[in-house]
Amino acid sequence: MKEALGDSAYRAALFSSFSNGWATFGVRMATVPLFAVVVLAGGSASAGWALAVFAGGNALALTFSGRMADSFGRKPMMLLGLIVTGLATATIGLTGNLPAFFAASAAAGFGSGLLNPAQQAAVGDIIGRGRSGGKVLAVFQMASDAGAIVGPVLVGLVADGLGYGWAFGATGGILLLAAVGWSAAREPMQRGYESVDSPN
Repeated sequence: MKEALGDSAYRAALFSSFSNGWATFGVRMATVPLFAVVVLAGGSASAGWALAVFAGGNALALTFSGRMADSFGRKPMMLLGLIVTGLATATIGLTGNLPAFFAASAAAGFGSGLLNPAQQAAVGDIIGRGRSGGKVLAVFQMASDAGAIVGPVLVGLVADGLGYGWAFGATGGILLLAAVGWSAAREPMQRGYESVDSPN
């Protein structure tokens, strides 16, 4: 665990896991449906459609994003996924009608589908073969769970105080900050199955 924390790629993965949990598993499930029903007055069916189009965009990206992460590296896909998801999530709060809302939700799902395979592969690269990585994986997952718990609470407070535009903007900003973190991290796939013996 100490070795992993000394690796810039693992630190970036923890932050992106936290931000992805915040946006994808927290805000998407708790706040996006409320926005559809309360702000856009789309009725209860619109909440279900919002989740469905997100899942559709996600499934579309998953058909090729894993291959791209293997071909072009984990870091480029992480950056692309975080940026697309961040911008699309921030845009959700600016939409004023259901078609635009659904389009932004689908784009956020697409970005998440670009992000997740590369993120999981990156952690596998960091651990390497023949090493005990249970604690490293557990902390990585805990970061996502923490984001999923903290995100909806803080975003709900922001939405109550400043409005949904600020709430979704803050969520998008968290994802974009994670992209900044990855931009300064190393490419984990360059080391293949090697261990993190000299992190930077």
